[in-house]
This record gives sequence, structure tokens and C-alpha cells, in this order.
Amino acid sequence: MSTRRVPLLVPVTGLSVWDWRESYAVFLAFVIPILLLTTVPVLLPFFAIGLIAVGVGLRARRIARWWTLLRFADPVVIDAVEQSVAERGTVRLAHATGWRVHRGWFTGEIYDNTITYTVGGAQRTLVLRGLPYTSGVVLAHPTRADALCVSAFPFDLRLEDDSRWSVSVPPSSWLGAAATAVLYSALVLVAWWTL
Repeated sequence: MSTRRVPLLVPVTGLSVWDWRESYAVFLAFVIPILLLTTVPVLLPFFAIGLIAVGVGLRARRIARWWTLLRFADPVVIDAVEQSVAERGTVRLAHATGWRVHRGWFTGEIYDNTITYTVGGAQRTLVLRGLPYTSGVVLAHPTRADALCVSAFPFDLRLEDDSRWSVSVPPSSWLGAAATAVLYSALVLVAWWTL
């Protein structure tokens, strides 16, 4: 099993990447129990601290998965791909062709791609939702059933000739990082102010 050094930009990006589901959950967490919080305001700081802890914990878990894959995983050869239409709509997608990832809005049919690959003598599958799979690089852990396509990372990734990772963050991600910083700063201010 080969090991590689993981660039520091990976956890930094993981901590700061914008996740609309997370911001929506924070919004719902404050809107739904608003009556409870107005009648028992002493709970507000603990509520904000709990949201911060859950958010940071989920981000740390995602970073640990990326770290393990980037440290130990290797690109695999794809054996087969089965595609089925999952839905139609307009969504923001990341689609990989080789190492190159295109991120943008797409309108049309969204597919479930079941990718079959072999690693360590075992055949495994990975399900990707998005555009029809073409040739995106899939990284798979040699001993654990864990794999991701390079389009699943919020940064651009490439394995250089000297087996080192090259990581670059798209410029649009820095705007999302600023929004994430504002969201968590607001939660910290709410917790501090209400204590």
C-alpha cells in the first residue's frame, strides 16, 4: 500500500467549503424552535454551541475521509458502468473527465451511474449521481470499501509524476469560504452574546 503526503490545503478547504445543506439546516434549526427559544432564552447559547459542534464534527469527518483516500488510495481502472435516469431538473453539478472537473449548472436528465471497478483483487461499486459518467478518475482505498471520483472533492486534484498531489481551489470556492466564515461567525456571536 503506497502512502502520499496530503497537502494542507485539503483540510483548509474542507473546513471552509460552502455547503448549502448545512446553511439550510442552521436556518431550520433556528426557525422551527423559535417559540421554545423565545420562551426559554437560556437555551439559546447552548443551541448555538451545539450547532457549531455538529457542523465542525461533520466537516472533520469529511476531511478525515478525504485525508485517508488521498494518503492511501490509487486511481483504479473502471470495469463497467451502468446508467439509469434518476430525475430531471436544474442542479449544480461537478463532472469529471479524467482529472479535469467542470463545475456548473445543468438542466436535464440526472443519472445514477453505478461504476464497477477492481481494487486489491476485489470487485467493488461506486454510485455517482450527475451527468452520464465518461472517464472521471476514481480513487479507491486498497483495503477498505471506500472510493470517490475526483468530482466529489471541492478542489481540483491531480497526481503528479512524482506521486505527489497537486491541489488547487477554484476561485469561486473562496466566495463560499467567506459565506461559511460569516455563518459560523454569526453562530459564535449568538452564543457569546446570549451567554
